[in-house]
Amino acid sequence: MIVGSATHNRITSPRNLINVGVFTAVYFVVLFAGGMLGILNPVMVLLGALAGTVVNAMVCMLYVAKTRALGAYTLLGLVIGLLMVATGHAWVTPILSTGLGLLADLVTRAGGYTRTSTNALGFAVFSVWCVGPVLPVLRGSEEYFADMARRMGQDYADTFRELATPAVIGGWVVLVFLVAFGCALVGVRVLHKHFERAGVA
Repeated sequence: MIVGSATHNRITSPRNLINVGVFTAVYFVVLFAGGMLGILNPVMVLLGALAGTVVNAMVCMLYVAKTRALGAYTLLGLVIGLLMVATGHAWVTPILSTGLGLLADLVTRAGGYTRTSTNALGFAVFSVWCVGPVLPVLRGSEEYFADMARRMGQDYADTFRELATPAVIGGWVVLVFLVAFGCALVGVRVLHKHFERAGVA
C-alpha cells in the first residue's frame, strides 16, 4: 500500500513551512495531553507517553503525506525538543529529538515517502526521542528527583524513583517503538482509506 506521490519537495517551501508549524502544534498538543496524565500517578508518566504516541501516529502519517520532504521530522524534532526544555525537561532532549528526526527523515525518504513500511519505521524511530526527558533518571540525578519532589510531592518522587529503573525504562522505550510502528501502519491505512479519497493528503 502506498500513500501520496513519490515527489520529493523542499521543506523550505512556503506550503511546507506552514505544514511544519501546523503539525508541530498538533503534535505538541497531543503530547502535552498525554503528559498531563502523569499528574494522576507516576506510572501514568510512561503510559501517557504511549497514549500520545498512539494518537500522534496518525498526525505524523498525514504530516509525511502532506510534506514529502527531507527535514520534516528534523524540524519537528527540533521544535518539540526546545519546547520540552522550555517546560522544564532535560537539556539533552532537543539533541536527541533532532538527531532522531534526521534519522526518521532518511528512513522515510528511502521509501520515497510512499512506502508503508518505511513511513511507519520512520515514525517509530522518531518516537524514541521520548526517552530524552527521563534520561536524568538513568544517571541517578538527585536534582531531577528533588525538582520532582518540589513540584509533585516527595511520595510521588519516591514512587517514580522506584519505578524508573534502567530495565523498566529500556523496556518502555522498546514498547514505544513497537507501538509507534504498529499504530503508524494503521495510520497509513486510515490515511489511504479516508484522507486521500477526500483529497486531504
